[in-house]
Amino acid sequence: MNQPIASSASAATPQTALAAILESVQPSSLLLISLNPVPQIEQWCQHHGASLQTLSESDPVTPLGKLERFDMAIIADQLEYMTREAGAQLIGLLRNLHTERVVVLYQQQLAPQTLRWASNGFLAMGMRRDALFRQDDREMALYSYDLARYNFSREWNNSRFWANPENWGKYWW
Repeated sequence: MNQPIASSASAATPQTALAAILESVQPSSLLLISLNPVPQIEQWCQHHGASLQTLSESDPVTPLGKLERFDMAIIADQLEYMTREAGAQLIGLLRNLHTERVVVLYQQQLAPQTLRWASNGFLAMGMRRDALFRQDDREMALYSYDLARYNFSREWNNSRFWANPENWGKYWW
Protein backbone atom coordinates (compact mmCIF):
# COMPACT_ATOMS: atom_id res chain seq x y z
CA MET A 1 0.00 0.00 0.00
CA ASN A 2 1.01 3.66 -0.03
CA GLN A 3 3.68 3.89 2.71
CA PRO A 4 4.60 7.09 4.57
CA ILE A 5 7.97 8.75 4.00
CA ALA A 6 8.98 7.65 7.48
CA SER A 7 7.02 5.86 10.13
CA SER A 8 6.12 8.45 12.72
CA ALA A 9 3.51 6.45 14.58
CA SER A 10 5.85 6.15 17.53
CA ALA A 11 7.00 9.78 17.35
CA ALA A 12 5.92 11.63 20.47
CA THR A 13 6.39 15.13 19.09
CA PRO A 14 6.34 16.90 15.73
CA GLN A 15 10.08 17.51 16.13
CA THR A 16 10.87 13.80 16.45
CA ALA A 17 8.60 12.96 13.51
CA LEU A 18 10.28 15.60 11.37
CA ALA A 19 13.72 14.37 12.43
CA ALA A 20 12.73 10.80 11.48
CA ILE A 21 11.60 11.96 8.04
CA LEU A 22 14.78 13.96 7.45
CA GLU A 23 16.94 11.03 8.56
CA SER A 24 15.11 8.56 6.32
CA VAL A 25 15.17 10.77 3.21
CA GLN A 26 18.57 12.46 3.75
CA PRO A 27 17.85 15.39 1.39
CA SER A 28 20.86 17.28 0.08
CA SER A 29 18.73 20.32 -0.78
CA LEU A 30 15.78 21.47 1.27
CA LEU A 31 13.16 24.19 0.84
CA LEU A 32 11.50 25.49 4.00
CA ILE A 33 8.36 27.58 3.61
CA SER A 34 7.42 29.10 6.95
CA LEU A 35 6.54 32.51 8.32
CA ASN A 36 8.63 31.71 11.40
CA PRO A 37 12.09 30.15 11.72
CA VAL A 38 12.28 26.42 12.36
CA PRO A 39 15.62 25.98 14.17
CA GLN A 40 15.49 22.18 14.08
CA ILE A 41 15.54 22.14 10.27
CA GLU A 42 18.33 24.70 10.13
CA GLN A 43 20.40 22.65 12.59
CA TRP A 44 19.76 19.43 10.68
CA CYS A 45 20.92 21.03 7.43
CA GLN A 46 24.08 22.41 9.05
CA HIS A 47 24.88 19.07 10.67
CA HIS A 48 24.31 17.06 7.47
CA GLY A 49 25.76 19.55 4.97
CA ALA A 50 22.45 20.05 3.17
CA SER A 51 21.62 23.31 1.43
CA LEU A 52 18.63 25.15 2.84
CA GLN A 53 16.50 27.73 1.03
CA THR A 54 13.90 29.52 3.17
CA LEU A 55 10.81 31.41 2.02
CA SER A 56 9.20 33.37 4.84
CA GLU A 57 6.73 35.54 2.96
CA SER A 58 2.97 35.71 3.32
CA ASP A 59 2.68 34.91 -0.41
CA PRO A 60 5.42 32.37 -1.21
CA VAL A 61 3.97 31.47 -4.63
CA THR A 62 5.54 34.45 -6.45
CA PRO A 63 9.17 33.92 -5.30
CA LEU A 64 8.76 30.16 -5.70
CA GLY A 65 8.66 30.60 -9.47
CA LYS A 66 12.30 31.79 -9.45
CA LEU A 67 13.63 28.73 -7.61
CA GLU A 68 15.03 25.46 -8.92
CA ARG A 69 14.26 21.90 -7.79
CA PHE A 70 14.85 20.58 -4.27
CA ASP A 71 15.10 17.11 -2.80
CA MET A 72 12.39 17.97 -0.27
CA ALA A 73 10.11 20.84 0.71
CA ILE A 74 8.69 21.46 4.18
CA ILE A 75 5.75 23.76 4.84
CA ALA A 76 5.29 24.74 8.47
CA ASP A 77 3.35 27.63 10.03
CA GLN A 78 2.31 28.90 6.60
CA LEU A 79 -0.92 27.35 5.31
CA GLU A 80 -2.77 28.50 8.44
CA TYR A 81 -2.56 32.07 7.11
CA MET A 82 -3.30 31.44 3.42
CA THR A 83 -6.59 30.89 1.64
CA ARG A 84 -7.37 27.29 0.71
CA GLU A 85 -6.93 28.15 -2.98
CA ALA A 86 -3.52 29.79 -2.44
CA GLY A 87 -2.39 26.87 -0.27
CA ALA A 88 -3.49 24.33 -2.88
CA GLN A 89 -1.64 26.32 -5.53
CA LEU A 90 1.50 26.32 -3.36
CA ILE A 91 1.37 22.57 -2.73
CA GLY A 92 0.61 21.91 -6.40
CA LEU A 93 3.56 24.00 -7.60
CA LEU A 94 5.87 22.25 -5.17
CA ARG A 95 4.68 18.78 -6.18
CA ASN A 96 4.64 19.40 -9.91
CA LEU A 97 7.69 21.60 -10.45
CA HIS A 98 10.01 21.85 -7.47
CA THR A 99 10.26 18.56 -5.57
CA GLU A 100 9.18 14.94 -5.33
CA ARG A 101 8.67 15.10 -1.54
CA VAL A 102 6.56 17.57 0.42
CA VAL A 103 5.98 17.57 4.18
CA VAL A 104 3.31 19.79 5.75
CA LEU A 105 2.88 20.59 9.43
CA TYR A 106 -0.57 22.08 9.92
CA GLN A 107 -2.34 23.46 13.02
CA GLN A 108 -5.98 23.99 12.21
CA GLN A 109 -6.66 25.95 15.43
CA LEU A 110 -4.26 28.71 14.36
CA ALA A 111 -6.17 29.40 11.16
CA PRO A 112 -9.17 31.71 11.15
CA GLN A 113 -12.40 29.79 10.56
CA THR A 114 -12.63 30.96 6.93
CA LEU A 115 -9.10 29.73 6.10
CA ARG A 116 -9.20 26.29 7.74
CA TRP A 117 -8.40 23.20 5.73
CA ALA A 118 -10.34 20.01 6.31
CA SER A 119 -8.17 16.88 6.48
CA ASN A 120 -9.67 15.64 3.23
CA GLY A 121 -8.28 18.78 1.55
CA PHE A 122 -4.76 17.45 2.06
CA LEU A 123 -5.82 13.98 0.97
CA ALA A 124 -7.30 15.48 -2.19
CA MET A 125 -3.85 16.93 -2.96
CA GLY A 126 -2.41 13.39 -2.95
CA MET A 127 -0.98 13.69 0.55
CA ARG A 128 -1.27 11.23 3.39
CA ARG A 129 -1.60 11.96 7.09
CA ASP A 130 1.44 10.46 8.80
CA ALA A 131 0.85 11.70 12.33
CA LEU A 132 -1.49 13.66 14.55
CA PHE A 133 -0.11 15.35 17.66
CA ARG A 134 -2.28 16.58 20.51
CA GLN A 135 -1.30 18.72 23.46
CA ASP A 136 -4.03 20.15 25.68
CA ASP A 137 -6.52 21.73 23.26
CA ARG A 138 -3.98 22.12 20.44
CA GLU A 139 -3.62 19.73 17.56
CA MET A 140 -0.98 19.49 14.81
CA ALA A 141 -1.14 17.17 11.81
CA LEU A 142 1.79 16.03 9.72
CA TYR A 143 1.04 15.30 6.07
CA SER A 144 3.46 14.09 3.42
CA TYR A 145 3.63 13.51 -0.30
CA ASP A 146 6.29 11.33 -1.91
CA LEU A 147 6.05 10.78 -5.66
CA ALA A 148 7.94 7.47 -5.45
CA ARG A 149 5.32 6.08 -3.07
CA TYR A 150 2.26 7.85 -4.42
CA ASN A 151 1.08 5.39 -7.06
CA PHE A 152 1.84 1.95 -5.70
CA SER A 153 1.96 -1.10 -7.96
CA ARG A 154 -1.32 -2.97 -8.00
CA GLU A 155 -1.32 -6.75 -8.04
CA TRP A 156 -4.17 -6.93 -10.55
CA ASN A 157 -2.58 -4.62 -13.13
CA ASN A 158 -0.76 -7.20 -15.26
CA SER A 159 -1.37 -9.45 -18.26
CA ARG A 160 -2.74 -12.26 -16.11
CA PHE A 161 -5.84 -10.20 -15.31
CA TRP A 162 -6.13 -8.59 -18.73
CA ALA A 163 -9.15 -9.48 -20.89
CA ASN A 164 -6.91 -10.30 -23.86
CA PRO A 165 -3.47 -11.15 -22.45
CA GLU A 166 -1.97 -11.47 -25.93
CA ASN A 167 -2.57 -7.72 -26.43
CA TRP A 168 -0.92 -6.64 -23.14
CA GLY A 169 1.46 -3.78 -23.80
CA LYS A 170 0.69 -3.61 -27.55
CA TYR A 171 -2.13 -1.10 -27.70
CA TRP A 172 -2.62 2.22 -25.93
CA TRP A 173 -5.88 4.08 -26.26
